Amino acid sequence: MLSRDIDEIESNEEAHSVRLVPSWDTYVMFYHPREFFVSQAYRTRIFRQIQGNAPVLLVDGIAAGTWEKTKKKAGIEITVRPFKALSSAQKRTIEEEGKLPREFFGTNVQLSFHT
Repeated sequence: MLSRDIDEIESNEEAHSVRLVPSWDTYVMFYHPREFFVSQAYRTRIFRQIQGNAPVLLVDGIAAGTWEKTKKKAGIEITVRPFKALSSAQKRTIEEEGKLPREFFGTNVQLSFHT
C-alpha cells in the first residue's frame, strides 16, 4: 500500500456481509488458521470427520452458525442455528439470502432460526 492511499482507505465504510454457504465450500474447508474463522467451542458443529463440513452461516466472513435444508411437501425449510444471538438487521439479511434457494429450486422456502 502506498502512504498516499492511507486516507482514502481509512475513509471507506466497513463492508458487512451475511451468507449461507453449503457443505464442502472451499472457503470454509480451507480457511487458515481456523481459530480466526471459528472458535474452538463451535468447531465440532462445523467440521465433521466423515461428512465434511456442515453448511455454514457466515457473518462478515466468519462462522456465526450452521444451517440445514429439509425438503417438505410445501417446499424447502431452511433452519439457521446461530452460535450467538443475531441482530434484527442480520436476521433480515439472512431472510433475503434465503430467497436465493427459492429461485434456484423454484419452490417455496420457509426460513426459521433455532439456537
